[in-house]
Amino acid sequence: MTKIKLCGNFRVDDADLLNQVQPDMAGIILAPGHRRTVNLMTALKIRQRLDDHIPLYGVFMNQNIADILTLFTSGLIQGVQLHGDESELEVTILREKHVPVIQVVKPEQALLPTTANYILLDNGAGSGKTFDWEIVPPKPLRHAPIMLAGGLTPINLQEAITQAQPEWVDISSGDEVSGIKDLAKMQKLVDIAHHNPN
Repeated sequence: MTKIKLCGNFRVDDADLLNQVQPDMAGIILAPGHRRTVNLMTALKIRQRLDDHIPLYGVFMNQNIADILTLFTSGLIQGVQLHGDESELEVTILREKHVPVIQVVKPEQALLPTTANYILLDNGAGSGKTFDWEIVPPKPLRHAPIMLAGGLTPINLQEAITQAQPEWVDISSGDEVSGIKDLAKMQKLVDIAHHNPN
């Protein structure tokens, strides 16, 4: 099956929805200044309500690696998504501390060598816009599992998986109605991803 990460959760109640639909990974934005950014108290409450077996990844953008490590070692998050201009050295430092890392790159950078656990392909900084999925490199050429992101919805997810053959898909705005997480959309997305062989 294709695995799925539902990201951009910003209300404590979102944890209850995640528990119902059971994605393979959940995400919260800990980078400042975004609509879905959560503070540490909200992040803690989400983690406490979320099923223990759903890992919670924090999204960061050009933030202090020591601070990120503190959040990881505290148990608040189980992995990190680097969405800025972080260097391979910073990825390596996190990996040496056994932190699972999702490295976000533009689609044309998909084949750059990395020590990250996953490569997330996105058109921009959470742009919510699709790109030409045919440029995703085939599996034999990949350095790490590919996470496909950018404008994925219940309407186009199947087509995206068929074309790009990603190991993972990552959805943030595509599971919302009027800016709020929607249980029916979340369930549909999880169902589509999990019914695809990988």
